[in-house]
Amino acid sequence: MTPLETLPELIIMDGVGVCSTRHDTRLLAESAHDGAAAPGRALDLGTGAGYVGLYLAQRGWQVDAVDISPRALQLAQQNAARNQVALRIYASNLFDQVQDAFDVIACNPPMRPGETELSRLVTSTLRRSPRLSQLLMDLAGSRLEGNRLPFLTHIVAQARQHLTPGGRLLLAINAGEVADLARLPGVHLQRALPIPGMGSQQVAEFRFEAAA
Repeated sequence: MTPLETLPELIIMDGVGVCSTRHDTRLLAESAHDGAAAPGRALDLGTGAGYVGLYLAQRGWQVDAVDISPRALQLAQQNAARNQVALRIYASNLFDQVQDAFDVIACNPPMRPGETELSRLVTSTLRRSPRLSQLLMDLAGSRLEGNRLPFLTHIVAQARQHLTPGGRLLLAINAGEVADLARLPGVHLQRALPIPGMGSQQVAEFRFEAAA
């Protein structure tokens, strides 16, 4: 495998309707990799432009990258070809088409559950202006995100079924959501890393008790 210090910088092109790569995406990718003893199997859930999956595949992980958006899937394929990195990219609404087990699952959930192609256009536009998006999150972050806890709880429950023993789930969510998920039965918060320049947003790593 290529030594990490000689790995080329990933060239990621984004597009209309697909959220751009920012601090949250980069920290999510780095945390998914550096929490493992060795590369294994990874699922990039809601891959968007493909950065997390490409980052992990570049470092020796076997990666599945899924998204419900045709725009995102096309862009992720293009970025994989652009960087000459091999990974499996396919359509799935969260875990619907996912069948395998993984050592790590990484997800940067949408701001609001039930995103549509129109709302993705709005969200991706906001993310292209860090100052504007930060201002909106400071003024109305909880209202913009809405109550995502049922949605996030569903992701946690599904992730548990698709993780190998000792596997890890990483989510880019806000501090309140981190605390709520950490209170779920059998869920253990390993660490929560603040995302630079993004207020209360954190990358949280969870592990789970083995099924009885």
